[in-house]
Amino acid sequence: MILVDYHSRVPIYEQIKEQIIMLINMEVYKPGDQLPSIRALAKELNLNVNTVKRAFTELENDGVTRSLQGRGVFVNSNPLGNEHIKQTALDDIRLTVQSAKAKGVSEQDVINLVDSVYKEGDTND
Repeated sequence: MILVDYHSRVPIYEQIKEQIIMLINMEVYKPGDQLPSIRALAKELNLNVNTVKRAFTELENDGVTRSLQGRGVFVNSNPLGNEHIKQTALDDIRLTVQSAKAKGVSEQDVINLVDSVYKEGDTND
């Protein structure tokens, strides 16, 4: 389910974090569901355990998951209603749009792209 792009400039732990959030958004993982163990996911992805642990720690710090000692990591109730997650996403978008603007991308091109991305999401629902 989780794929890692080793050639991406996005750190691997961040890719894992984003994909888990996406899987929650797609309701593959629902509130209360247990996520794969850190060791199992590290083995499946052929990664260092610390890389996966960092992604899971950030998910917990953002309020998306909760860790129960000896039981595992579980999706929190209303994990995507978290304002911190939304604000982080908006901050990322702001930086990207500012970069695009500096490179001569028009406002209309950005609007068209956003519309296209959201319409793609509608076809998968």
